[in-house]
Amino acid sequence: MSVGSPIASTRRPAIWPAFAVSAALIASMALLRLVIAARFPLPIGYGVPIALMALFRSRRALWVTTAGFVVLAVVKFFILLPEEPRSVHISAQAYDYLEGLLVVFDLLLVSLIIDVWIRSQRGLVTQNTRLESANAELAAREEEIARQNEELQSQTEELERQSEELRVTNEELAHREKVLEILLSLSRSLNTELSADEIMGRICQTLGLLINGPTAAAAILERRGDKMVVRCHHGFGSDGLLDQSITSEQSFGALILSRGRTGYIEDLSVRPDLRVPQPKAGEPIAAILATPLRVRGVPIGSLEVYSRHKTSWNQEQVALLESLAAQTSVSLEAAQLFETVSQERNRFEAVLRTAPVGIAVCNSECSDVRLNLAAAALLNLPADRVIARESLVNDWPAFRNGHRLQTDDYPLIRAARLGEEIHGEELENVLTTGRRIICLTYARPIRDGEGRIQGAVCIFVDITAQNELQRELDTRRREAEEASVRKTRFLAAVSHDIRTPANAISLLAELIRRTASTPALSDDVPELAQELHRSASSLVNLLSDVLDVARFDSNKVDLQESEFSLAGLLADEQKQLLPLAREKGLSLEFNIPSDPMPVRTDRIKLSRILGNLVGNAIKFTESGGVKVDAHRNGNNTIMVTVADTGVGIAGEAIPYIFDEFFQLRNPERDRAKGSGLGLAICKRLVDAMGGQIDVASAPGQGSTFSVTLPAFATVPTFVPPAPN
Repeated sequence: MSVGSPIASTRRPAIWPAFAVSAALIASMALLRLVIAARFPLPIGYGVPIALMALFRSRRALWVTTAGFVVLAVVKFFILLPEEPRSVHISAQAYDYLEGLLVVFDLLLVSLIIDVWIRSQRGLVTQNTRLESANAELAAREEEIARQNEELQSQTEELERQSEELRVTNEELAHREKVLEILLSLSRSLNTELSADEIMGRICQTLGLLINGPTAAAAILERRGDKMVVRCHHGFGSDGLLDQSITSEQSFGALILSRGRTGYIEDLSVRPDLRVPQPKAGEPIAAILATPLRVRGVPIGSLEVYSRHKTSWNQEQVALLESLAAQTSVSLEAAQLFETVSQERNRFEAVLRTAPVGIAVCNSECSDVRLNLAAAALLNLPADRVIARESLVNDWPAFRNGHRLQTDDYPLIRAARLGEEIHGEELENVLTTGRRIICLTYARPIRDGEGRIQGAVCIFVDITAQNELQRELDTRRREAEEASVRKTRFLAAVSHDIRTPANAISLLAELIRRTASTPALSDDVPELAQELHRSASSLVNLLSDVLDVARFDSNKVDLQESEFSLAGLLADEQKQLLPLAREKGLSLEFNIPSDPMPVRTDRIKLSRILGNLVGNAIKFTESGGVKVDAHRNGNNTIMVTVADTGVGIAGEAIPYIFDEFFQLRNPERDRAKGSGLGLAICKRLVDAMGGQIDVASAPGQGSTFSVTLPAFATVPTFVPPAPN
């Protein structure tokens, strides 16, 4: 905007000069009216100085100046003049007041008019400013419109150029869309059910559709040894190929494989040393574009495109061929992988079906549990049956240390839900048939490539027979250990018991020899001979018992069975043992039944059993007596009991009383108290006869021995006489 414009002329001056001028005017008027011409009217009033303030267009400076002039007028007309002497006529004083009021009114009126003018000038300035802004904006808009017109013109030209490019692009997109449709159709047709030959055939057919020219052809070559063999081809005409294989030294495909990247020849005549598949009829191949085929990173062959004319292969053709080669490689790898997986699956199924141990496989939720044949047979289920987790827990409960497992405690569920690995855990399972088996269980989760649990597998082996065998072996081992201890004790006792009578016999023989040479001692010979006979008899009886025990332990017990009356046997035993009881002052009571009680067994061995039991009872009874009872049981067995009122047997000693040379109250091995073989012989004889011997005793309350034997005798049936 120029300096001389109307808007510039109405612009307000700075505010500080206005106040400076206002202060100067007020001071000047105060000096003039109050000092110099205080008594004289001045022709120049307040209006002219106030009018000067209009030049600054400052309302605040205007009214400050007006206020100063009003103060001066009030001071002059209402303060200075009324102080004149009272002789002045009253009308003159009133005139001064009136003049002062008029001056003040004049000041205010002039100031109001100037104020209105200043405000109108300010409005004009504001309007001028707005107009100036509007003009500038209009000018800018005109320039923008001109610039936009130029841009529109250039955009129109650009749109025309882009329209041409779009037309070309649309044609390319249409071509690419067709290529993509062909490739999509190829991708959909390639699946794992196709063989490698079928996959290669479809790839060649797709190449033929993409090339879409009468002079083009395609083929897939596979390296086999030192040759490149054509696996499939397209576009070579109905007559086919001239050669189905080319040596690697001459093959362009082998050269591509050795370099590991795509290559092409625009004119094969420049490389006469290289050979490519040729048609049997028609124009020969003149140009080739080839790329390697890889399966799992290993080059196996080449994908090749041919032209019967010299051809400059472009990047689009190279990219398309490489894309098809990559898809072919993936498809071949997938087919090979599927075949491998199928083989491994068949192998795995064969292992599962033929495994002699139970195998269970489930998903991550254990809602689908599958069993192999061994597991199904063990659980009495049909083969290939799928069972649920609830059925597994409810129908085949498992126990650990006698406590039933909860659902989440089953090894298979723990492995599938918690990812635990279980090794060699023994569980007792109850089958639906009620049979209990002990299984050695192993379980492990099945995870995917990222470590997430997809299921679990559990292997369980029925070790019930092995556990029973182990328990039997443990029992046999303990029995062998106990037998070894008994054998040691037996040998020690035998050596002691044999040495005692043998020493006595040797000593008595020496005494008899000396007595025979001394006539004075001849009267002692009969007594010594009798003692010698007693020691020899004791030794013979001991050796007989030892030999019997050894024979019985080797299962050489010969039973001479005969049918006889048990009542008669008891009567005979009573006659033989009664003198022994009377010698100790004991009562011996045989409750012989009136029934003869016929039995069939070895009479001599049964007599020996009864003699040993009754003799043993008399030997260890100091007062009271011995009582023998016999009766027939309902299961065709007989029971003979021998009860005494002796010292009794402690409970912890009862399991050992049938051992050899076990005696409770004979630590000094006194032969008068027996050899300790009587009960051992009784036990072996009862076992050999198919019976059972039991004992009930307590310290100070006597003992009761019960012998149960099978009767096997025909009980005569009473037949009433025929009526006359």
